[in-house]
Amino acid sequence: MPPKSKAAAAAAEPVSVEDLFTSLHRHIQASEFKQAAEVADQVLKAAPGDEDAVRCKVVAHIKADEIDKALAAMRAAERLPIDFSFYKIYCYYRQNKLQEALDLLRGQEETAAILQLESQILYRLGRMNDCMNSYKKLQKFNVDSMDLKINFIAALVAAGRASEVQTTMKAQKVNLTTRALRDTRRFELAYNSACSLIEDKKYSEAEEQLDLAKRIGKEELMVEDCGEDEIEYELAPLSAQLAYVQQILLQNPKGLKKLRPSINMCAALDNWIDSWARKGNMDQDHGTLRTGNHSILSALLVQPQTI
Repeated sequence: MPPKSKAAAAAAEPVSVEDLFTSLHRHIQASEFKQAAEVADQVLKAAPGDEDAVRCKVVAHIKADEIDKALAAMRAAERLPIDFSFYKIYCYYRQNKLQEALDLLRGQEETAAILQLESQILYRLGRMNDCMNSYKKLQKFNVDSMDLKINFIAALVAAGRASEVQTTMKAQKVNLTTRALRDTRRFELAYNSACSLIEDKKYSEAEEQLDLAKRIGKEELMVEDCGEDEIEYELAPLSAQLAYVQQILLQNPKGLKKLRPSINMCAALDNWIDSWARKGNMDQDHGTLRTGNHSILSALLVQPQTI
């Protein structure tokens, strides 16, 4: 038998755990989460029960939107002394198993991460007063997150406290002028700020911010290579709200008639709320829409909504 070549011999040598962790770190840094989970499996074959590898595997599956796999990985590691509570709660939240997630939250230490997750679960459950209490508790942690502030605004609007938005955000040093919102490039922030302005009957400012939100939202969706129909579908609630404001301002007195002929718009609104409710979309930390009215078009044109 001829001797093995040097290349073949090198290939046969097992990769060290240290090298695997280096590879794992590289995939995580590159947001290659599926590959990271695969490398974590390789680490666990070489070092069964390695707690760091298990945690990396669970988080990688979550970041890759593989929630079932993340839960399976946690079940497989139940005998290890690892506290998976937060990950389990988050996975249930992502699966829209809200009551199960809330039950697991009970008794958890009130960290900033737990309170943020709790506030989003309570929001989806429609428990606005409890949601606002969670946000108040969060303030003591001084979490400087624009996503958190956007969700706080959405919660205030949904709780019927839109009149408090401008003063609350001013206290948190968030500038909600149209010029400042242009710089943030966050359409959810512009939209929910506009809803608070509608509540305060500041319709001209609300129109400016709705126009801005629509423009930013469209640009973001175009970057994601969305087609015109998909963009119209995604921005349908915002378009309806804008028509409502324009109707009040009499700048577009035919705003309602303008919407009625658009069967696509009506269908988009109905499908949008149905799919939103079914998937339980909020997050991934974007804005939200809440309504129990199946006459979606009329509901959106009558009162401010949050997305």
